[in-house]
Amino acid sequence: MGSLLDENTVKKYVRKWLQNQAEVEQILTEQQLIPGGLATDFTTKNKLGKILHAVECKGSVDVGEFARGIGQVYQYDYQKQKNRLAKDAKVIFACPQDVEDSLDMLKIPEGISVYLVSKSGTLYQRKRHPVSKSTEMELQLPRTFYIRDVELNHLESIIKLIHEMGRRSPEGLTQEEILDTTEKKFPYIAARGYNHLITLRSLGLLDERNLLSPKGHEVHELIMTSKEAFLREMCDYFYPFIINVLNAIVEIAAETGNPLNEIRCSAKDIAERICKTWGTKVRFLYDPRTVGTTLRILRELGAVKDSDGKIRLKRLVHPEFLPWGARQTRLK
Repeated sequence: MGSLLDENTVKKYVRKWLQNQAEVEQILTEQQLIPGGLATDFTTKNKLGKILHAVECKGSVDVGEFARGIGQVYQYDYQKQKNRLAKDAKVIFACPQDVEDSLDMLKIPEGISVYLVSKSGTLYQRKRHPVSKSTEMELQLPRTFYIRDVELNHLESIIKLIHEMGRRSPEGLTQEEILDTTEKKFPYIAARGYNHLITLRSLGLLDERNLLSPKGHEVHELIMTSKEAFLREMCDYFYPFIINVLNAIVEIAAETGNPLNEIRCSAKDIAERICKTWGTKVRFLYDPRTVGTTLRILRELGAVKDSDGKIRLKRLVHPEFLPWGARQTRLK
């Protein structure tokens, strides 16, 4: 019984997962989609006020309580059609992984996404195929989150900028203020740094006021100390992405017979290899754009070089010393 999850624990893990979802600006609790409607456990909104998610959470309870929860999300799915800001919202029913057998006894309405929560806090999307009835899991690896079109040197610039702006506005900043200032000072940063801000939130470097968190201030101190200190910290933050992409590159090289200094593969090839290695669709890393972002980070770290559709692996990776240190092995 010790492995069962109560509802509050499920909510804690779901909130953390929602914080890592693309475009999420606000996470609200006990919100109604329409006046007089049922209150959701969580509702998320983007910067324009559009509702992105309506979530109901349950702990390790009996079938009757699950049936009630499914009835609630069914009403969310109906009520969102009557709210123009919620029409495209994803309706989610989140529950512990250990109760999946109970879900097999119930009919899940179309349009409802079921997420299973492991005791370690990992969320998996449960999908049923209409013919085979088999369950397809989407695996989310620990410490992975939304990254797209992000560069480490741009993260460095934005962290320094937010530190500077925060000293002038200690009460807090709006996201639009940061984006506008980023565009003026760093016009070469894609989308005014919008995706970089998502990543900084996922890493816990920004607080709810869009100021640097205590962790963010620590990273800023590293930036001011040395470039290498900052890059070492980023290696740790992005390591789950880095190691999966590099592992896939090495596997592709071994399978195709390419030398490690001339591996012919694309971001799409790498994404497919990662999913093949894990035996299922891997959240975030199934997307070639996420893999492309990781390759960009690896180039900044001096670990790979790519040109003409070929990747040159310049360094082998050690989890403690990437890409520096005595245990690093340079590839000739």
